Amino acid sequence: MKPGNIEDRKRKLKKEAVVGVTAFAVLQLFCTASFMGLCCIPDLPRWLWYIFAGFAVFCAAMIIPGALLLKGRFREIEGGELDEASQY
Repeated sequence: MKPGNIEDRKRKLKKEAVVGVTAFAVLQLFCTASFMGLCCIPDLPRWLWYIFAGFAVFCAAMIIPGALLLKGRFREIEGGELDEASQY
């Protein structure tokens, strides 16, 4: 492969990784907003409010590992691990 082709491929792989993590983050934020909306139901039992709030916090917290995985994915792309594995 030509060096230009390798750089184009790396750029494409990075873009795909960012799009994937961004889509995941948007979905998680949508879930968080939905669970918080459920918490606003009038006359909701307190135990159910805690469950919905816990789900909302959990969904929001899942964005952090997604960002960390994106950082690791960038390292894999820059290191050329995918290119080396495709030779076998």
